[in-house]
Amino acid sequence: MNKLYDFLKCMIYASFYVIVLKTSMDFYEYKRFPKLYEQNSAPWYTEALLYSAASLFVIVVYAVLRGIVRRKIKKG
Repeated sequence: MNKLYDFLKCMIYASFYVIVLKTSMDFYEYKRFPKLYEQNSAPWYTEALLYSAASLFVIVVYAVLRGIVRRKIKKG
């Protein structure tokens, strides 16, 4: 159970790192090639927001699972 608890903790941290990395890469691409985004009807950060929302869902699921595992560790 402790290994599962540690794994879930690492996955939550990794998800946060991936969100930051992906958003910074999108921002860098926008600053480097602004002409590519002029023709789009949506702002440049729309993809980053969608990706962050999906990742946030995964983080919430991992956090709930981590809470369940923590309760089982304390009981047993």
